[in-house]
Amino acid sequence: MITAVWAVGLAVACAPATPRPAASVLTPLVVVLHGLGGTGADAHGYGWDAVDGVAVAYPDGVGGSWNAGGCCGPAHERGVDDVARLDALVARMVAEDGVDPDRVYAVGFSNGAMMAYAWACGSHTLAGIGVVGGARVAPCPDPGSVAVVAVHGDADRSVRIGGGVGPRSATGYDYPSFDESLAPFPDAERIVLPGVGHEWRPGTVDLLWERLRTAVRPA
Repeated sequence: MITAVWAVGLAVACAPATPRPAASVLTPLVVVLHGLGGTGADAHGYGWDAVDGVAVAYPDGVGGSWNAGGCCGPAHERGVDDVARLDALVARMVAEDGVDPDRVYAVGFSNGAMMAYAWACGSHTLAGIGVVGGARVAPCPDPGSVAVVAVHGDADRSVRIGGGVGPRSATGYDYPSFDESLAPFPDAERIVLPGVGHEWRPGTVDLLWERLRTAVRPA
């Protein structure tokens, strides 16, 4: 597996845990997007390092945040173009690390999930996204046929499944509902977790990867 970190706007590929594949063997890439106030290092805790046969990137958002369209944090306040930043990360890993440009996936939690939506809506780089505990706060006129797996707890009090301002919201943002967020993606797979709050649960990696691993970016 190849891992990567991103600091000060620059993607840096770390030494691979296994020998770099031959140029003729391309590797799927999973870009893991942390939640608000987090870092790429924190996102290692989600469990993607255990997935065999993939490259995994853990970028850092500006000020612990992603500009997902309508929010959130310093990245939104500064107008950071995170879609362009993430596209640049992918382009570098395609050029230098044997990544398959047709099998790039974004997965994220909370603000990271919002960024995964924004990336799918703002670029045709991705084959699929996995979103956990997030809402779409970006316009999405032409997302293409990107595969979407969306996981949300029905007891989430931060980003409520029914939309609005949650009683434990860190942003005070009036989020769209789960159904509204997924409206541009009619073929999305929806997974509602009964009694689960705003959290990344053990087993989520398997839940997402089982469904995303066969998705390929359309020609």
